[in-house]
Amino acid sequence: MARRTEPDWSVTIDVGTDWVVEMQWPEGETQGGPAALVIRPSDPDSYPAGGLSSTVLREIDFRYAAERLRKQLAFHDRWNKADKNYEAKRMDRVRAALAEGITEEYLALIASVYVHRVNIGQDKPVQQLADELGKSLTTVKGHLWQARKRGLLTGSSGRKGGQLTPEATQILERIVPTEG
Repeated sequence: MARRTEPDWSVTIDVGTDWVVEMQWPEGETQGGPAALVIRPSDPDSYPAGGLSSTVLREIDFRYAAERLRKQLAFHDRWNKADKNYEAKRMDRVRAALAEGITEEYLALIASVYVHRVNIGQDKPVQQLADELGKSLTTVKGHLWQARKRGLLTGSSGRKGGQLTPEATQILERIVPTEG
């Protein structure tokens, strides 16, 4: 089994003036106490006199850290819900634009979705787009090639990623509604 190098959730709190405590919880194990506790000096260049003691350890407020963790989880859940809703609306705009044909608006929209998905590290972003649009992989690759050819997407064909050009950004600002 691969060992994780980084916790899924962490809370950092100050203990007194000399110490900082980071508590780490693994994904799905957020109801009890932390799985790991890292205590380090507040000032990394100045080691507190006397080092760690039981007095410092007694000052660690596990309840406060658990409350902060629950607030982080609630915010994360709200963010994920909003993000999924935004992405669903975004794909609806792409589908509606595709129904009008291979226009600059459609190409800017699909390029925007593609760049976003590459940037967040989605596995096989072009295949995912093809599946969601009900088009073949070759067709969607062709659409992205056209976006590059028309100066809406930087990068080269056959290479993952790229960036939206100022022209694509102007099109998107014109056609995508801004939500408060």
